[in-house]
Amino acid sequence: MNPLDFVGTPDWRSAVLAVAFALPWLLLLVGRWLRRPWVWVVIVVGAALFPVSIGWIQVPIQQGINALYVQNVPPETLQRYALLAAVPLVLIAGLVQEVVKFIDAVGGLFLVRARHVPVAGLALGAAAGAGYGAMEAFWVFNQIFAVGFTWATVQLGGIAALVGFIERFFTVMFHTAVVALAAYGYATRRPWRYLLLAIVLHTLVDYLVPLLQYGVITSVETQILVGLVSAAAMVAALWVRWRVRHVSGNVDSDSPVPPLQ
Repeated sequence: MNPLDFVGTPDWRSAVLAVAFALPWLLLLVGRWLRRPWVWVVIVVGAALFPVSIGWIQVPIQQGINALYVQNVPPETLQRYALLAAVPLVLIAGLVQEVVKFIDAVGGLFLVRARHVPVAGLALGAAAGAGYGAMEAFWVFNQIFAVGFTWATVQLGGIAALVGFIERFFTVMFHTAVVALAAYGYATRRPWRYLLLAIVLHTLVDYLVPLLQYGVITSVETQILVGLVSAAAMVAALWVRWRVRHVSGNVDSDSPVPPLQ
């Protein structure tokens, strides 16, 4: 697929909102590392990787899985076990997106020559996740504004009209936090544990979509669960950052810090 399909028709309001949703997490987790030019490169690369990873990797693989289902599984069986059939599809989404963001963060660690500095892992991971999540939010906001979203829409629809924005607030938080943790794992020489955690959490969050589609949970429950998982991931990332500060005495130093056990 064309990656530009996952950008949409640009709207300046979408850009402003995407930056606003990413900025708090950048300030909290990246901090003074934002003064380093290579960190901004990681953010920009993360943003560029969103449409590329979706259009050229994730969607083609998912389309291939769907084609295998159609060719080999009777429609009635597929319908009966739709929730089970959705597992590989959401797993691919979690795997592709988290690995792509992780590679961006690790590349940044090489660029700043801080491969095994835990605070650098947190900062570069957050930068990669924020860039990726902001671009995803930009795409979603472009779709919302393209259908004619106005203040009158909010007056008529109430809080329901803002669900797309609320969801993006939490998903940008999620993207930022889980990559910060994954890159921290790399910096402390235990990458697979934290990367696997990011993939599992991403898969669980994405699996809420088929659960919603098939009426297992409601829209409100979906948003609450997304918010809870995202907030938990961010709290974990902030706690790790606090621990780095507590141990090293300077959160923005380049000195190694003992890893979490």
